[in-house]
Amino acid sequence: MNRKGFTLIELMVVIAIIGILSAALLPSISNLTDKANAAKVVSLTDTLRTACDAHYMDVGYYARENSAGTGATWHRLAFDFGATGWDGPYLKTPLSYADNPWKGQVYMYMATAGANGGNASATGGDGFDLDGDGSDETGITTAWYGGNMIRLWLFRASVQPLVNSLLDGDNETTPTGMGKFEYWGTNGTVYITGGR
Repeated sequence: MNRKGFTLIELMVVIAIIGILSAALLPSISNLTDKANAAKVVSLTDTLRTACDAHYMDVGYYARENSAGTGATWHRLAFDFGATGWDGPYLKTPLSYADNPWKGQVYMYMATAGANGGNASATGGDGFDLDGDGSDETGITTAWYGGNMIRLWLFRASVQPLVNSLLDGDNETTPTGMGKFEYWGTNGTVYITGGR
């Protein structure tokens, strides 16, 4: 008797094997995606640090970039906004949603409002441990003022330990108030440059 096709048992065995292989590979693929996103955050931080430092050297104060804004007011590293000494562009293209691995808003503050951004009286390094002594910097008394920090919206919790380790060299379980990277709910915040 000539058979054309597969029996139901043979198809079920093949589907089961594919399912087992998929289940085994999925965590590895997810881990690779997290590592790629962490690398993108660190790369963006390095690019912005260089651009911010050059901008500060030229004009004497810190820049602002906002992926949700339009025009030179919100993209001071990419467009000439009439500042004396501006010698940019410091970025080839304005900061955009595409710069965020999760396609959320990216906002680079020019006078930092602290790690959680909710304290209107906070300045500079408030909420960050920038000198590595284990405690948050607070107010102007510590001389951590001015500077730039970047906030990425929709930041994935699974990437937080990787970015924290890459930027701060440690792996805290609660990265609020430790080092240059802070994670607040769905926002990742990095202190880029300035202060002291």
